[in-house]
Parts: sequence; C-alpha cells; structure tokens
Amino acid sequence: MQIKRFEAVDMQEALRLVKGELGPDAVILSTKQIKKDNGVFGMFSRQVVEVVAARDYTDKQQEKDPIAGRHAGYFETDDFLKEEFRKIRDDIRSAPGELPGALKDMKAELGLLKGYIQELLREGEQEQLKSLHDNIAMFFRRLVSEGMDRHIAYRLVQILNNKLTEEQKNDMDEINRYGMELIQKQVRTTGPICNQQKGRKIAVFIGPTGVGKTTTIAKIAAKYTLIDKKKAALITFDTYRVGAVEQLKIYAKIIGIPVDIVLSPSELIGAIERKKNAELILIDTAGRSHKDRAYINELMELMSQKAEIDCHLVLSATSSNTVLADIIGRFKDIQVNSLLFTKLDEAGKFGAVFSAMINAQRPLSYFTTGQRVPEDIELATSERLSRLILNMDAVSNH
Repeated sequence: MQIKRFEAVDMQEALRLVKGELGPDAVILSTKQIKKDNGVFGMFSRQVVEVVAARDYTDKQQEKDPIAGRHAGYFETDDFLKEEFRKIRDDIRSAPGELPGALKDMKAELGLLKGYIQELLREGEQEQLKSLHDNIAMFFRRLVSEGMDRHIAYRLVQILNNKLTEEQKNDMDEINRYGMELIQKQVRTTGPICNQQKGRKIAVFIGPTGVGKTTTIAKIAAKYTLIDKKKAALITFDTYRVGAVEQLKIYAKIIGIPVDIVLSPSELIGAIERKKNAELILIDTAGRSHKDRAYINELMELMSQKAEIDCHLVLSATSSNTVLADIIGRFKDIQVNSLLFTKLDEAGKFGAVFSAMINAQRPLSYFTTGQRVPEDIELATSERLSRLILNMDAVSNH
C-alpha cells in the first residue's frame, strides 16, 4: 500500500492532486485544515487543506459470491467514505446541547467533502465504464435508472462483460436475456409461509411505521384460512398505534379467526400456548420509527421468548436504497429470516428491492400489490422480480 500526504489551498484542489498522483482507486484516510507558516515569524501564514490518501496495489481476489463480494476500484473508496461519513454523522447527532464550534465546522466540512467526493466518484465511475463494452455500459445505466444500487449494478455488468462473447455484446437482446438470467440466479426466496412440513408455524412481522404490516398479515391470514382451509390465529403486540388493535380485530372477525392482545413480551408464550389448534400464528408488532432504539430492544425481547418464530422484516418498495440500507442496518441485531416488500403498486422502480436483498443477505418472502384482502399479495419469485426490474412485467392490482 502506498500512503501519501497532500497539501492544497482547498479540498477540490487536494482531490485533484490525489487523483493525479494515486489514481481513481485512491482511498482518503483523513482530511484537516492546517496553518502553513511562510516568512519570518509566520507573518504570512495561511490555512491549507491536508489530505492523507492511500492506494493498495495488491491484487484482490473476488469473493465467492460474485455480487455480494467486493471489487477493486471506486467501490472500496465509496464504502470507506460512507463509513467515515457515518462516524462523523453519529458524533454530531450524539453531541449534547449546543454543538461546539469545532463540531459545527466539521459538519460544514462534511457536507463540502461529500460533494467533492461524489464528484470524484462519478469521474471514477466513468473511467470504470470505459473498460466495458458500450452495450454493457448501457445495460449498467439501465439497471441504475431502475433503482438498483450502483455498486451492485456494476458487479453484475462486470460478470456479463467477462462472460459474453464479442458477438453477444453487440446484441442488446442477448445482453438483456443473459442479464435477466444473472439477476434471477442472485434472487433468493423462501416459498410459502406454510410449507408441506407438519407442525405449527409461527411468524412475526416487524418493520418501520407506514409499510402496511397489519394489512399484509390480514392478507396472509385470509388466504390460508379461506383458500387453503388452514387454521390460523392472530396475536397483536401493536398497542402503540391508535386504532391498530381494532383494525386487526375487524380483519379477524371478517376472516373468522381469533386474535389475542399481548401487552408485554413476557405474555407472548402464554398467548401462543392458547392457540394450540392453530396451524399458523401470525404476530403483528407496532409500527414505530426504526430509529427508536427502545422499539428495537422491545422487539429483541419479544423474539427471545420463542426460538422457532420466523421473522419477516416488512419494507416498502417505494423506499430508496439509502432508506432501505438504513432500516436494514437498524434491525441488524434482530434475527431476521426474510424480507417482505409491500406497495409494489406504488413503486415505479424495483432495483432497490434487489439491492436490499443482496445487502441484507436475506431471502424474499412476499410482495404486496394493493390494498385488497386477500387478493393483493403474491409469493416473491426470482423471475417476477427480474422481470419487474427490466420492465418486462407490470404490477397489477386489479
């Protein structure tokens, strides 16, 4: 690894020096303002920017997972910077009361640095795309325009670029076909919530507010009760949201199944034991901010009461990659078994669904496509998602 220190009059000039000396793969290790003394007694001193950057010249072997694994290039720089931004952001948020002057300056510099880095990364991305066939680069832009995370999209097209022949690369139909196959191969799904195995199935649904957990639970309960003729039961732990219990009670009455209210995690085992005849028990939880640590701790306590509970993290397909990554990160301390995406009918792009699955390393269980109970829900499949991403399918809730 080569590490070098740069000084410049401003950050933009410093980044140009870094790129010119170490190339687009350089990693920014630190930045700070320093006072540069010139002349006798420092009478002509001035503030300059000091940047410490590094570049690793060692070959890096691609990890076994071609999509989840890292690749050399601007991805590593971006990942490092994201972590640095996160640390500084957390320091700012955790500072009590009025922010000290130095911390205020840091916040301002962070915004400025982020803009410069994003510009540098965009330039680096263009350099990376030059190594791809023009049609492969076009396919990359298509994936990004459909909401897929740029890092993941680039990893996909790198595989395509290495796999396809020159003749195939000149045929966009071939690229689309192989591209869809590659996306499908990366998609993992769980299948039905109740499989062919005998025994009771217990599932809990967690997630941020407003994603439609209660309605989704009602759809699953109605399907398995009215269509599959299984005995289902509901338990709600959502006494936080006004009207949540009444909403679930109405659904339960229409479907014809019982519902229990649990006020604390310790009551969960008793509620489950009272449902001995139920083949499927669905547990609703409060829809609160994923940034509420007390809520996360409460869910962790709830999950610890029963080992065989499957946990579905419910997310909205309308959310951006940034929001989804934040939510998944906040729930990292909970043993999530699968991701369930709602509001596909409201989403215009579906690449973020794929990206969330890759980043979370969790399979997909269900998609919901509207408000109707129980019609607007479907099993997540690799073919369905790949076709949605490439605009080969439409989401219909009619």
